[in-house]
Amino acid sequence: MRPSPILLALLFILLLLGLLTAVSRLAEWTSSLTVSIVFWSYLACIAIVILIDGFASRSMPNLKVTRKLDPHLALDVPQSIGIKITNLSGRPQTLQVTDAPPSQMDMENLPVRLRIEADEFADIIYRVKPLRRGLAEFGPRTCRVPSLFNLWQKKFYFCEGEQSKIHPNYKPLFQSSFLNSDILMSDWGIRLRQRRGEGTDFHQLRNFRIGDSLRQIDWRATARFNRPISREYQEERDQQVVFLLDCGRRMRAKDGAISHFDHALNAVLLASFIALRQGDNVGLLSFAGESRWIAPIKGHGQIGRLLDRVYDLDSSLQTTDFLDVAQKLLGKQPKRSLIIIISSIEPEDRDDLYQATKLLSQHHLVLVASMRPQVLTDARTSDIDSLEDALRYCGASNQMQKQSALYSELKSNKIIVSDTPPSQMHIALVDEYMALKRSGIF
Repeated sequence: MRPSPILLALLFILLLLGLLTAVSRLAEWTSSLTVSIVFWSYLACIAIVILIDGFASRSMPNLKVTRKLDPHLALDVPQSIGIKITNLSGRPQTLQVTDAPPSQMDMENLPVRLRIEADEFADIIYRVKPLRRGLAEFGPRTCRVPSLFNLWQKKFYFCEGEQSKIHPNYKPLFQSSFLNSDILMSDWGIRLRQRRGEGTDFHQLRNFRIGDSLRQIDWRATARFNRPISREYQEERDQQVVFLLDCGRRMRAKDGAISHFDHALNAVLLASFIALRQGDNVGLLSFAGESRWIAPIKGHGQIGRLLDRVYDLDSSLQTTDFLDVAQKLLGKQPKRSLIIIISSIEPEDRDDLYQATKLLSQHHLVLVASMRPQVLTDARTSDIDSLEDALRYCGASNQMQKQSALYSELKSNKIIVSDTPPSQMHIALVDEYMALKRSGIF
């Protein structure tokens, strides 16, 4: 409970009267007795009123406060949260309302001051922006209520705390789930490399169209219907896709507000979403930190399982060990699969990564997806105006040359390699996946 501005003003008047009384006695004014009577009378009155008002304000106001909270929030996506306050008392209430979101969120539009008439309600909408993934703990709602004579303001807590899970940014996936896959990928900036109808599994017969190749013509059906009939193919389904997600210390780096690890998670979700829509089984194994294994399963329900298992997964301070995770995966996934290793590859990873990919490629098709730090690209493209700029340019060039040599060695061993900035990883993953599907290699 804290004093209101009205009470502070009354106490300030009391202070002035006290000073005036002291001056009148020191100066031996003829009216000093009258001033003293006024002072002590005023003190007695406000003391009685303050005590009565403070005692009356101890009881909980008759309010019903509820919060409308989405149990699943998305990282770095502003979202609305509602608070409904119903005044069940027989008199109007003037309140100052705020909430207690967790520290990993930015909050806007609170606190707010409002007046609610008797037996009426008010809806408050405020915005939050999650800054870190994980479990978000919301505390009780807080209402600061003035006392009967508005001399005190007491804080009351309503209802218990609530929890919400902050996931990677999954919103675009579910908002776009009704779209055709080709349109959806086009909207995301992904360009398919092969025309529809040239997959590996037979889909249907249809009339010949301009642009169809002669090898698509079904000559037996053409003779039967006396018009050109084409075979339409689709990508092979029921294949296995497993992501190996690096949780090591390198993934803690940031290019902007989001870490490389969060970019990697977003890319995994998008690629998983596309693969599941193509009819494939999708799984995940995290390493170099907390190890979590999600067995490959098909169906759109797998996206929900992935979200529930990785929403609180984070990067660690451990060093990445590619060979160790390769050996673990072989024991978990004997069926031939597309293995996608997502990490930030450095030249010193050469021996470890070479052995790991060689081991995996004996049973699986391997794709190494590396996130190139933006600082390397910036150093190569920025102007050179000083010795420091020149040294930075040479260092970045040397680093990228070593990485290129490593990638060339991997490619010579039939390992597919993708090297992109973190913000473009989602496009690169889906592009490589669809190219493999449509080529028939996978």
